[in-house]
Amino acid sequence: MFLQITKVPTEEFVRLYIVKPTLILIVIVILAESSVRLLKKHHDYVLITSATLITVTITSIHSSLEYLLFFLFFPIMISIFYFQYKKLLYAIINTGIAFFSLYLLDPDIHESISSIGAIAMAGILFIYSGIAFGVLARGREAFMHLRTSYESNQELLVRTILMDKLAKTDALTDTYNHMAYHEYKDHLVEQADNGGLSLHLAILDIDNFKKVNDTYGHKAGDEVLQKVASIARSKTGSNDFVARYGGEEFVILFTEKSFQEVHDLVEDIRSSIASTHHDALNGLNVTVSIGLNPYSPGMGKEELFLRADSALYEAKHSGKNRTVVASPRLAEV
Repeated sequence: MFLQITKVPTEEFVRLYIVKPTLILIVIVILAESSVRLLKKHHDYVLITSATLITVTITSIHSSLEYLLFFLFFPIMISIFYFQYKKLLYAIINTGIAFFSLYLLDPDIHESISSIGAIAMAGILFIYSGIAFGVLARGREAFMHLRTSYESNQELLVRTILMDKLAKTDALTDTYNHMAYHEYKDHLVEQADNGGLSLHLAILDIDNFKKVNDTYGHKAGDEVLQKVASIARSKTGSNDFVARYGGEEFVILFTEKSFQEVHDLVEDIRSSIASTHHDALNGLNVTVSIGLNPYSPGMGKEELFLRADSALYEAKHSGKNRTVVASPRLAEV
C-alpha cells in the first residue's frame, strides 16, 4: 500500500529508503563508537553530534514528510540529560546548522517550505531552546537541592555515628564504656540463650593499682590503664568486646570461641601485661587478676557477671596475677 501511494518502484524504494539510509546509519554508529573510545573525555559531544547526524539522515531521506523536521530537536532533548549548559548550547547550534543546511541544500525541503515557514521553524527552534534552558535550569536547581540535602544527611549521619561512638567509648582507654558493656551484654546473652552463640565473660583487675596512683601519681596510673587496655584489644578478635568497667577494672566478652581458646587468650593477655615494663613506673611492670566465666543457656546476665566476679575475687585472694575459672553451676555438675 505504501509503495502504491508513493508511486515508487519497489527496487528503487528499497535502495533509497532502506539500503541507503541503513548504510549511512551504520557508518555513523561505527564512527560514533570509535570516537567514544578515542575521545573518552568528550564522549558527550560525540553522542550529541551522532544524534544530529542521524536526525539529518532520516529527515533528508524522507524530505517529503515535512513534520520530520521537528525530529531535528532530538539532539537538544538528549543534551538536557547531561545537566550542562555548554552541552545544551552545543546541541542547539548543531540543530540550527542542521536545519538551515537541509533547508538550503535539500531541494525538496526548500521547495515545500516557504521563507516564512523557515522563519517560523527557526522561531520554534528558538522557543524550544528557551524551554530546554528552563528545564535544564530547573533540573540543576533540583539536583543542587538534592545534593545539598544528601550532603547534609551524610554530615548528620557521620556526626550521629561519632556521637554514638563517643557515648559508648571510654575516652582514656579507647575501649567501650560501662554503659556500652551492659547494652552489648544484654544482646549477646539473648543470642546465647537461643543457642546460637558461644559466650564467655572475663573480668580483669589491675593488681595494687591504688599503690601505683599513690606512688607515681594519677598520670602514671592513666598511662598504665591505657597500656593494659591496648594489650587487651590487641589480643582479642573483631567479634570480641573489650570495655572499661570502672576504675582499674576491665571486662571482655568473648564470642564464637571454645572455652580452651578463650582460656588461652586470657592467659596470653595476663602474661603479656605482666611482662610489659612501663616508663611511667620507672621500668616496673604491673599484673592483673582475672575471673573467667563461660555462659550456659539460662544462666542470665546477672549470674554471668556475679560468677566471673567471684572468680576474680578468688584470684585476688589467692596470690594475684592469675586466672581463675568460675566453678561449674550445680545444674551442670
